[in-house]
Amino acid sequence: MLPETQEPLLPPLRNDLKLLDTSSAEDGSKRWLLFDPIQNKYFTIGIDAFELFSHWQSGITTEQFLKILDEKNYAIDAESLQTFIEFLSQNNLIVCEDAKSLYRIKAMYQHSRQTFIKWLLHNYLFIRIPLVKPDRWLDANVHRVDFLYSRLWQNAVLVLGFIGIIFILRDWATFSSTFLYFFSQEGAVYYFLSLVFVKSFHELGHAFSAKRFGCKVPTMGVAFLVLFPVLYTDTTSAWKLKSNYQRLQIVLAGIKVELYLALLATFLWSFAPIGVFKSILFIIATTSWTSSLLINLSPFLRFDGYYALADLTDTHNLQPRSFAMAKWFLRTYVLGLEQEKPEALTQKREVFFIVYAIATWIYRFFLFAGIAALVYYFAFKALGIILFAVEIIWFILLPVYKEINIWWKKRNELTLNPKNQRSLFAFFMLIGIVFIPWHSTLKMPAVIESKHYFEFYPIEDGYIESIFFTNGEDVKKGKLLVKMRSSELEFKILQVQTQIEQLKHELDKQAGFKESLDKRFVLQESLLKSLNELEGLEKIQQKFDVKADFDGKVYFYDTFKEKQWVSKTKPIFVLYDDTDHRITAFCNEYDLALVKKNATSTFFFHSGDTKDIHAVISDISKVSVPYLEFPELSSVFNGKIATRQDGNKRLKTEQAYYKLIIDLNESDIRLRNRSMGTLLVEGESSSLITKIFKKALSVMIRESEF
Repeated sequence: MLPETQEPLLPPLRNDLKLLDTSSAEDGSKRWLLFDPIQNKYFTIGIDAFELFSHWQSGITTEQFLKILDEKNYAIDAESLQTFIEFLSQNNLIVCEDAKSLYRIKAMYQHSRQTFIKWLLHNYLFIRIPLVKPDRWLDANVHRVDFLYSRLWQNAVLVLGFIGIIFILRDWATFSSTFLYFFSQEGAVYYFLSLVFVKSFHELGHAFSAKRFGCKVPTMGVAFLVLFPVLYTDTTSAWKLKSNYQRLQIVLAGIKVELYLALLATFLWSFAPIGVFKSILFIIATTSWTSSLLINLSPFLRFDGYYALADLTDTHNLQPRSFAMAKWFLRTYVLGLEQEKPEALTQKREVFFIVYAIATWIYRFFLFAGIAALVYYFAFKALGIILFAVEIIWFILLPVYKEINIWWKKRNELTLNPKNQRSLFAFFMLIGIVFIPWHSTLKMPAVIESKHYFEFYPIEDGYIESIFFTNGEDVKKGKLLVKMRSSELEFKILQVQTQIEQLKHELDKQAGFKESLDKRFVLQESLLKSLNELEGLEKIQQKFDVKADFDGKVYFYDTFKEKQWVSKTKPIFVLYDDTDHRITAFCNEYDLALVKKNATSTFFFHSGDTKDIHAVISDISKVSVPYLEFPELSSVFNGKIATRQDGNKRLKTEQAYYKLIIDLNESDIRLRNRSMGTLLVEGESSSLITKIFKKALSVMIRESEF
């Protein structure tokens, strides 16, 4: 064992490490790749590290090695050399040949070990499970797919896809209606099988493209993205390629395969017989590749889109470098610290890194918040709460806390300067916006209609015998408006009357015979039923003489005339009072506390051809409305209120809404039909934080039941 005072010797490098030539750095300087075949890792090194590797001599002291470098006209200080040695040690690039080295590796292993819970917290978002080692099989079969990379094949697929799109446009109704089929249980099975088929070819596209450029594909397997299985291919070896274009070809190969499959499926769909095969073709032609584009092309997740952006911009370690630059930007220009930049970059690339990092943080915030909501609603309640808390605390709040903790530790380095003065001003402005009660204007969906409104539908099919008004006439209550007749109804009445006469005649005949008493009771019961039926039919007939129930104005629909046959499914006229209107608005549960009776409001017509109406709130309902009575306001019919249809086709609101009534007595309002609009109500002052707290509290109360 060496004495403790003796200077340590340079450790020997592993013999299996490889130095590979690669493309130049962003500043044009030469760089290399150090490949570790055991860990399947690539390390990008510059000229300084290359020189150290080139002149490395194990078994000598650092002082002796520095002298050798100095003799070769390469200057480096002892601190930089020690940093390089630590890099080799931490990444296990040196030979383990003594007890000290073994102890170091063991200590690193113990330090890196995690409990199962901690490992799950770090990795449940994305867990990789390798299934096969396909490299040998790919080598044996790569020549079989040469035709699929030819210009002839690509052009043929494009032409067939174009023809398929034309055929589908000619039969669009059938094609678009196919989507509804996949909401069935059988359709879901076909969708899953189609997805496995397409994604398998997606990964083979990556693998064969990598092989064509001479790269190794060590593993293919399945990864779990928030416990949802997705296939993956390890194409790490693509980093050894000098050409950014070749790396980009490998990255985009999977999406390219899916697009080609979609074009072929589009062409075949028009010729396939109705059945399972046609359904699978529909999936491949539509949903599978569109979902792939949404996920894989995102540059903010480490999927195809991220690596494509890295290759397009010729940027290694895009996210770590961008995050470091963005943190420097925030600490310098928000906190006002004087810090060195993480690396020297051109101004254009520096701006790109900062913008990309901030965009990624925003994207991840909404992504993790969305994932938290999904796992909460799709898992059972207890697990949902745990996973929701993990998402929010671990992936959103913890990174923010760590950065703020760094700011706090550097508080002694802070001095008041224009940069942090601007930040303080913006901070207090934000505090004011959030905490100061502001006068609030509430926006609500609403309708305006006449208080007295009557739309006449015939009770039975018939014809108009007489009309006693002119179109647009003002009529008084009780005036006879229309007299109608129904031949079918009159025939039914005549039949019942004839039946009644026959029953009466039979009863008269049985009056003198005591032995036929039972038969007489039956006849009397039948006579009573017929008389009741006649009474009902006559009441219906009386309703064919239509009278005005209130004073108002009457209008025909279309151009009905006397002696014209009409259907009971079509309205004939409408009677309404155009001097007395009412506005009905719907306020959600969160804003109800801010609305008071007699509050001022303004009604805006959606049509835009009528002047706005200014009025005060007349009444506010004390209970919420479970069902929406105005279909035009429902989301089912493109309205603003979220609703769903129940088993009886009623429009049930997704959250609590309260009805606001405004009574109008303005004589200058002239509306023939009910109209939609928006009601702006002057609500009580409330701060933004109060609204957020109330909304969060209501959600917690709603979700508190198990």
